[in-house]
Amino acid sequence: MNSKLFYLQRLLGYCLGFVLFYEPFMLFGKLTESFFVETGFTSIHVPCARIPLANILTGEWLASGPTSLFFCLLLAVTSLWFGPLFCGRLCPAGGFSEFLSRLLPDKYKIDWSKYVPILPLRCGFFAGFLFSVILGLGVPCAYCNYYALELFAGFLHTGHLLGASVSLMLTFFVCYIILGLFTKGGRGYCNLLCPVGAMCSAFHVAGSCLPGTFKMQIDKSGCVGCGICANQCPMRAISVKNGKAAIDIRHCIVCGQCAHKCPKHTIKYLSNIQVKEEQQ
Repeated sequence: MNSKLFYLQRLLGYCLGFVLFYEPFMLFGKLTESFFVETGFTSIHVPCARIPLANILTGEWLASGPTSLFFCLLLAVTSLWFGPLFCGRLCPAGGFSEFLSRLLPDKYKIDWSKYVPILPLRCGFFAGFLFSVILGLGVPCAYCNYYALELFAGFLHTGHLLGASVSLMLTFFVCYIILGLFTKGGRGYCNLLCPVGAMCSAFHVAGSCLPGTFKMQIDKSGCVGCGICANQCPMRAISVKNGKAAIDIRHCIVCGQCAHKCPKHTIKYLSNIQVKEEQQ
């Protein structure tokens, strides 16, 4: 697949995510109304896994409403069997951050994986999110990159920062400027701070042990260790060890960027059953 078509497909995926989950469209909520009687209000907070996850932890899961609970379950099941497809192919916030980073040459960007322990920070922030909910400290929507992007999109549409606060504007600056524009790969928030991404990755890791689940696979026999995939991965999930590329699925969002850029075409999105069949 040529680069223009590949990036067009990725862009259309994030545009679809925007139409499904953001104002003024919110098609996900409208589609689920055919199956559920929504008891709460309709907003970007409905298709958000943070809130139902918090309510489940506190035993107040019924307060989330059927649409929110269904979205949380959908994320968990799809991540278990197919990987974090929402993160890598639908999430408007993550996609916007990644594409924003492409506006700058790499020499102006920070590769956080070289300076900070990504996995401990990611797990630590996720654990902090869970404990804060259990301790009754609430779900801080004022520090949500997903919500900050909606306000920015609303500003472009109406010219007014409706509902914006200083914390949300600061969140936008940190998530999309520091951890987006000036970050190698543009997925700094996704990799370090996003509790939804951490949840999806946890299910992806658990699913890798089950038969028939999908993930990005590398044919080590054809890999030449050129490092192009590692350089192109927006999540910094690939490293070259002993002359061969290796994918850390604890960070991989199955976006397909590595497979597209691999000059030897040794990276594919396959189930573990397909891998065994090809090896026979």
